Amino acid sequence: MKLLLIGVLVLLGSVAAALFALPDPGYILIGYGNISVETSLVVFIIVLLVGYLALRMLAGLWRMPVRIRHWSGQRQLQKLSRRYDAAIIELVSGKLERAERQLGRLADDSRAPLAACLSAAHAANRLGEDGRRDRYLGQALKRFPEAESAICLVQAELQLARDQFDQAQTTLAHLRTLMPRNRETLRLQMQLYLGQKDWGKLRELLPELRRSEVLNHDQWQRLAVQVYQERIRELTSARDIDTLKKGWAQLPPPVRQDHALLALYIEQLVRLGEHDQAEGLLREQLSEYWDDRLVYLYGELEGCDSAVQQKMAEKWLARHDKDAVLLLTLGKISLRNKLWGKARSYLEASIGIQPTAEAYRLLGDLLEQLEDHDAAAECYRKGLSLPLPVLQAPAQVVPEEAMLQAAETDRIEMLSH
Repeated sequence: MKLLLIGVLVLLGSVAAALFALPDPGYILIGYGNISVETSLVVFIIVLLVGYLALRMLAGLWRMPVRIRHWSGQRQLQKLSRRYDAAIIELVSGKLERAERQLGRLADDSRAPLAACLSAAHAANRLGEDGRRDRYLGQALKRFPEAESAICLVQAELQLARDQFDQAQTTLAHLRTLMPRNRETLRLQMQLYLGQKDWGKLRELLPELRRSEVLNHDQWQRLAVQVYQERIRELTSARDIDTLKKGWAQLPPPVRQDHALLALYIEQLVRLGEHDQAEGLLREQLSEYWDDRLVYLYGELEGCDSAVQQKMAEKWLARHDKDAVLLLTLGKISLRNKLWGKARSYLEASIGIQPTAEAYRLLGDLLEQLEDHDAAAECYRKGLSLPLPVLQAPAQVVPEEAMLQAAETDRIEMLSH
């Protein structure tokens, strides 16, 4: 269609030129030394046009090899693109062996893009082929040295995915020299320390994570609580109450407000015999924030004035009369105060709302003491049918507590028989 239009335009132009030249064709004389050329204006214009077209054709023929090479290169790139797309489809479909084989061939091709080498490394990593993964990454670095930072980021991420913490640590140390303030580098550094459970290094990294906004506020808060939970456990292992208190005072104020972390701190105070301070903290916190773990801990305080505890817990009961944990706590305190009637009422009320093995065991012990052996045995039987563990004060149960719970279960089973 295009050629037809050009032909029509040329024909119209020729007709117009002929009509223009009929009255007076014009005259052209060109002389150089003894040579002169005479022709009409129309013929001269036609010669110029023919000469121009001839030169265009020669120039086109001259550039033909370049055009052919460019066309061939474009076709090869299109083929590479189709092969890469096919390999990625295999990778996404979970056909890792075929995907890695196809991507590996592409990675060996000097015309393939950087993405082909990185995708081949991903496929090899998922197959557990560390050697081939590193070879693909090495090829990528050799061919694309300007992309060293991006390649190292991928390498560290793949090493962390395989729990190769020592290798990832070396890669990340190099990355910190290339991109010391990069957010992605910080994120991978955080993953490394989490994998290594290196709470000390994570604690040092927390301020930088906050400044760089790698994590949002809630994510940073959860990480900080996890890190400082381990810090509190480290302090408690020293069995030194002053070390624990000093370490708690050094925690960032926002972290100290976390209820799970505070519950853990109070539990450690109880473990180390600091019942009076634990009781004060529990009263203060429960007046602002009602939490079952803290209520449970209040019942575990045995070194305080139990009469004062009884009055405080009964004061809370006026607002939380259907709280099974508070009723269980009151049952424990009443037992310590030898208020057998109150203890029985509170334990039975707690069981009526939310039966627990611990409440049945305490009630069974009380009934044994009151020489109601049949009722006590029934309590032990019902308690054994309920799952353990009972409500825990901290966010996690440490191994020592799990052992104590198992021993308690064995004791209840013996008594019930």
